[in-house]
Formats: sequence, structure tokens, C-alpha cells
Amino acid sequence: MAKIIAIRHAESDWSSYGSDFDRSLNKIGYKSCEVISQELKKRIKKAPDKFLVSPAKRAQLTHQEIFSSWYNDYNLDKFTVIENSLYSGSNKVVLESIKDHLSGSDISIIIGHNPILNELLYDISKKGQNLIPLNLVTAGCVIIEYESNKYDLTNFNDGLILEYLYPGQFFLTQNTK
Repeated sequence: MAKIIAIRHAESDWSSYGSDFDRSLNKIGYKSCEVISQELKKRIKKAPDKFLVSPAKRAQLTHQEIFSSWYNDYNLDKFTVIENSLYSGSNKVVLESIKDHLSGSDISIIIGHNPILNELLYDISKKGQNLIPLNLVTAGCVIIEYESNKYDLTNFNDGLILEYLYPGQFFLTQNTK
């Protein structure tokens, strides 16, 4: 069984007045990445094969913070495709990118932003949609399972949402400030 895990970037730092694209993570964001990394390791026993990641700094940092420990001495970037449409694009382009870059992978990760991720979840899963949150929270992730890892627009019909994980399940944010 193949899996795609969609993750919204962790909480960003609004204290700097730089561009939206260049915002970093705040203290809660870094802690959330640590917690989500640990929880994903409990649920999936092997490192993901491929990553499709937004080019925005907060998405890139979320990617590094959650998954760099999974790869020890290996270069995480060699498994990663930067997908501009995850920052400001259309679902159609993201779906094509999934087909082009994630087909053949047993465990794939998509890291991006709302609202595109929330919309994408409905396009890549048809079973268990009641588990899709109205608003995917920062560092929230949705695990979807498929019969095949040959992604095209038709086999997304067998996408089953297994679980929605979010940092608030595992720690209280007021204790991390």
C-alpha cells in the first residue's frame, strides 16, 4: 500500500516584517515539527521516498525540521522536488506534479500552504473525507493510503484518509511559549 502525507507548514514567525515568502518558523513551529516527526516515525516505519515541497522558507524549514533526522548522513534534498504551485498555484498543476514526481514512490510527502492543501485533499482522496479538517492547522498532516503508487487522476478515487495528526493532540501550545 502506498501513502501520501500532506503537511501544512509549521507556525511561522510574524515578528519580522519581511515578505510572506521569506518568513521563518517561530518557537512553537519548531516544537511542532519535532512532535510531528516523532509521531510520523511511530506510524510509518521507513523514510519517505519523495517530497514535493513549496519553495517558501517556512515550508522548506518544516521539511528540514521534520525529516532531516530520518536520513542521517544522506542528503534530504536529493529526494525533494520544489513545487512552486504549492505556494501560489492551482490544484491542477499540483496534481500533474504528483503524477510526474511521486508516482512509483511508496511513501510521499507534500508540504505546502492553505487553502491549496485543503482543496488538494479532496482531489486526492475519496474515502474518509470526513477526517479532512475545515482548516488544516499549521504542522497538521493528513495520511492517505492508496492501493497503487502509480498516481494518476483516476486512482486517487481509492485514496483513503487514515488519520489527521496535528500538534495540539500531543502538547499544549501555551506550555511552549
